[in-house]
Amino acid sequence: MEDYSIFIGRQPILGRTGNIYAYELLYRNSEDNFFPDINPEQATISLIVNTFLTIGVDQVTSGVPSFINFSGELLAQDLYMSLDPDQVVIEILEDVVITPSLLRRLQQIKEAGFRLALDDFTLQDQYVNQSQLFEIVDIIKVDFMHNSQEEMARIKTFLKDYPHLLLLAEKVETEAEYQMALKSGYHLFQGYFFAKPEIIKSAEIPVNTLVHLQIIDYFQKGTQSISELTDLIMRDVSISYKLLRFINSLAFDIPRRISSIKQAIVLIGLNETKRWLQVLMLHDLGKDLQNGRVTALVELSLRRARILELLAKYKRKQNKDEYFLAGMFSLIDAVMGRTWEDVLPLLSLSEGIIETLSGKETEITPYLQLVEAIERFEWKEVERLSIELGIPKTKVSEVYLQGLRWSQGIEEGFN
Repeated sequence: MEDYSIFIGRQPILGRTGNIYAYELLYRNSEDNFFPDINPEQATISLIVNTFLTIGVDQVTSGVPSFINFSGELLAQDLYMSLDPDQVVIEILEDVVITPSLLRRLQQIKEAGFRLALDDFTLQDQYVNQSQLFEIVDIIKVDFMHNSQEEMARIKTFLKDYPHLLLLAEKVETEAEYQMALKSGYHLFQGYFFAKPEIIKSAEIPVNTLVHLQIIDYFQKGTQSISELTDLIMRDVSISYKLLRFINSLAFDIPRRISSIKQAIVLIGLNETKRWLQVLMLHDLGKDLQNGRVTALVELSLRRARILELLAKYKRKQNKDEYFLAGMFSLIDAVMGRTWEDVLPLLSLSEGIIETLSGKETEITPYLQLVEAIERFEWKEVERLSIELGIPKTKVSEVYLQGLRWSQGIEEGFN
């Protein structure tokens, strides 16, 4: 069976006093600590999704900024707009061609509040000819492994005209290199002398490819409603989970407690939701998600969500959306392979949902117990709870069948 995991590499960037100034985040697809054979655009997109939408940047960097590599192609897109400038330093790869149009784009990124770093800096002709670049960037990374002392002296002389720049010595591997960087006035330090990249591992949630295709189709429509997008997102546990992680991880001045997917979209805004969904589509559609155990748990979660919502609707509950989310995330600990204590703080769920999932007795609890009793074929318990809740067994059977059909994509829409 496939080990359905995600991986992030991170390497500390230290200040002159030895404090952790930031982490450089590195795409990895296994516990092997090297960059795999993948194009840089897909690597960065996957890294952003894994960091911000699955694990959570708060779990990865513990509050310090993260350096993330951007190719020229990604700099030309609006991917950065889904990120928090206080959390991310955009690192411009050394092979990016500096053109007037790119300089205008970098100025826009700078005005959005981001810091910019030049990776593996050498005195290329394009840098000498495009001196405006050095009024925009904030950090220059100089490779101490591959540059000669003469080249580093030339770099230092060139950069003296830009005293606002922070110099970062990267690939520092010896005490002598570290001392040389200190004496040369470098502000930041990175390399094996301090720490090798460490691997952070977490579980991913399988995506519903059909739903993703429907979302892409939704983007093509002339008129787009929040209700339609809500219905689509509610059919995918992976997207729903990442939506709530998005709220927690990024800079939104909004209430932390969410009681429905629609509320989350309204609070974030339709355009912002669409922006990160498009990033998510790029990341997820090419995946082959065949972990049978996890896929079964996700389908069961969707079934529970729909059944609980229909039962709440039958009982005329005003908070049927909370019932839906309680069902959807009732198995998220098993899906993610983490404890409830680890998972629940990551999600901006309402207090009632949190208490239900934590095992406390709430108004939702007996309804969830009813669904669980059906799944275990405990018919005496089903009968007891049906009587207690005032729901005829015929209605329970009808609702369960509807939930089954909906989770398998047979039933269309919400009634």
